Amino acid sequence: MLKTKLEEFKEKIKSSGLKITPQRVAVYKEIAQSSDHPCAEELYERLKDKIEGISLTTVYRTLASLEKAGLVKRVPTLKDKIRYDAKVEPHSHFVCVNCGKIVDLDYVPPTPEEVKELGDSLTCTLMCYGICKECQVDE
Repeated sequence: MLKTKLEEFKEKIKSSGLKITPQRVAVYKEIAQSSDHPCAEELYERLKDKIEGISLTTVYRTLASLEKAGLVKRVPTLKDKIRYDAKVEPHSHFVCVNCGKIVDLDYVPPTPEEVKELGDSLTCTLMCYGICKECQVDE
């Protein structure tokens, strides 16, 4: 599955006019393999020993270009850090308000076409906020 995602990634990168760079491939691959929806700082920490010369600034710029190309999405949270997801098709999330953990949910929100009767909508998502089981045990 990851190989297919990487192939799709390379095709989308080319079609968006961006170059395929080791940094873009590494950042995308790390997000695609992660289920924890990492932020830029976490991505940098994971990649700094794998990709020679990568900087936090490079990670931020790479995320911006990948987001603009539609290859990653921001995941809204209640915390200060912006988190990213390589699963760009519509889906929902559970966010722990205590630890910030984000989990994908299988629930697919209505499409913009389904919401069109109410007005113009660019996107639709469902965010469930609560306290995860791990944090409930710690209390």
